[in-house]
Amino acid sequence: MAKKGKASNIVVWVILGLLIVGLAGFGTGNFGGTVRNVATVGETEISINTYARALQQELTGLSNQTGTQVTMADAQAQGIDTAVLQNLLAAATLEEAARLAGLSVGDARVSQQIVSIPGFQGIDGQFDREAYEFALDRAGLNVPDFEDSIRAELASNLLQVAVAQGVMPQPAYSEAIYDFLGETRAISFAEIGPDLLDAPVPAPTDEDVQAFYDENSSLFEVPGFKAITYAWLTPDMMLETIDIDEDLLREAYDARSAEFNTPAQRLVERLGFADEAAAQAARDAIEAGETDFDTLLADRGLTIDDVDLGFVTERGLGDSGADVFALEDTGVVGPLPSPVGPALFRVNAIISARTTTFEEARDSLRAELARDRAEQVIADEMEPLNDLLAGGATLEDLAAESEMELGTVDWRGPEDGIAAYDAFNAAAQSVTDDDFPEMLVTEDGSIFALRLDDTVAAVVPPLEDIREDVTAAAHAAATRDALTAHAETMAEQLSNGTDFSDLGLEPVTRDGITRRSAVEGLPAVAVSEIFNLTPGAATVLEDGAGVVIVRLETATKPDQGAADAQALRDAMDQQASQAMAQDVLNTLVRTIEAEAGISINQAALNAVHTQIQ
Repeated sequence: MAKKGKASNIVVWVILGLLIVGLAGFGTGNFGGTVRNVATVGETEISINTYARALQQELTGLSNQTGTQVTMADAQAQGIDTAVLQNLLAAATLEEAARLAGLSVGDARVSQQIVSIPGFQGIDGQFDREAYEFALDRAGLNVPDFEDSIRAELASNLLQVAVAQGVMPQPAYSEAIYDFLGETRAISFAEIGPDLLDAPVPAPTDEDVQAFYDENSSLFEVPGFKAITYAWLTPDMMLETIDIDEDLLREAYDARSAEFNTPAQRLVERLGFADEAAAQAARDAIEAGETDFDTLLADRGLTIDDVDLGFVTERGLGDSGADVFALEDTGVVGPLPSPVGPALFRVNAIISARTTTFEEARDSLRAELARDRAEQVIADEMEPLNDLLAGGATLEDLAAESEMELGTVDWRGPEDGIAAYDAFNAAAQSVTDDDFPEMLVTEDGSIFALRLDDTVAAVVPPLEDIREDVTAAAHAAATRDALTAHAETMAEQLSNGTDFSDLGLEPVTRDGITRRSAVEGLPAVAVSEIFNLTPGAATVLEDGAGVVIVRLETATKPDQGAADAQALRDAMDQQASQAMAQDVLNTLVRTIEAEAGISINQAALNAVHTQIQ
């Protein structure tokens, strides 16, 4: 359903008026051409091809990410088609805003943009007209339509850049943020324990325990669970039944000989010289301590990347290999012949040759091959086991007729054993009484099927079953209340100027605390409470079973003239400017959509969806 009309809203014209002033002179014009569309914003169209390409690209990207084919039905179920259309509508709205402002770019700018696209260039790196037209044809586009889209996109980009450059916060903004983030606090605090009470808190009476149980029953709730029966088979369960032939082990070893037998390697850098004399002079200067390898690089304007050969073998260095590998430790050797002339070689690391015999590798190879064979055997069992389940077999039948093992679990979430697998937890989360067991695969190639036997709701045990725990909790709560009351009296005294020592307390001091600090010895809520205090004021914080008294000693504002202050404020201004510009663009988009109107061609959308399917 569409709402038509001219963009007369004052917000649009205020914004567009400012843009016209700032961007006057870009000119107007287009290559013309019309196509069927799936939607329009005012006079700006979204063509069927544009929507189809955007949707197909999104499906391809998601398929590559997940490793499974995402169909059109999957996309519609997840709202992907709607999201693609919304993104295109937002872009079209900005193009419509540029059109209303009379904003466009000339043919020269369009041409410059097109010839810079790598896909339109020949082997000589120059724009190739035939390649350009061929690429557009393959994509279902023609030259006028494509150049129209480039022109519209460039105009839209100009509008966005103009908005971003024209919106800046007031200087007071970054000053306030810098003060807020940079101000620091210095505090003193002391923990108040039961030993500071005038008398121990008495044990709770039966009536106290009953009252605490009634008021805090959720503290003692035993979580609900799903009672699940499962049958599963893992590669590890089958390893002992897998026999690997000795010849197969030998073949695997031979195929991976490069892995088990690696030659010696050196991490090498090579610096070439014009002639032997220059190279020898450089080597003599290094040995005399007059220079070093890094200085030689710097003198010639080179970096490590320019001379780094990486890890190389003796054979890989050719005629220089023997001398370089003769070094028993890191260092410089040369001059030696090289493809870049007489060179100095610097060895930075040494990796010795490694040889693993067949006998040494046999056990690890056997384990790997046995596991691979077990995974294949399990994969082959999937279909026959599913057929058994489809024929009415129970999980108990599977365990009796196959290598699968039967088990039960009171499932509350990820745990050990089978509940450590994401696939099992996902199945357990969704299983209902109406579901029939089916074979599923875990991340490591194991298979399983499960059945929901019962769903047990969360329950609070009877008081008599947990009286000891409730009594301890009631006593701890009463102790904490007594400590809090005592601490509040002491905090009032501290706020009035009394020293910690006068109250028998040995305070801990901390300074340089910011709003992003975590103060050792204090609960997580401490920092926000500290920044609500005025200097000299004290407050009480609960910390587990005890309480802590905290007094703010000093509050310090950051130095606005500090060396890094301006850089930080500039960064904050830039971030705020981007956010404000985005808000302006969002407002412009919403207003253009409301005033110019959006028209959606559902039949065209359906046609695209059908074709992609």
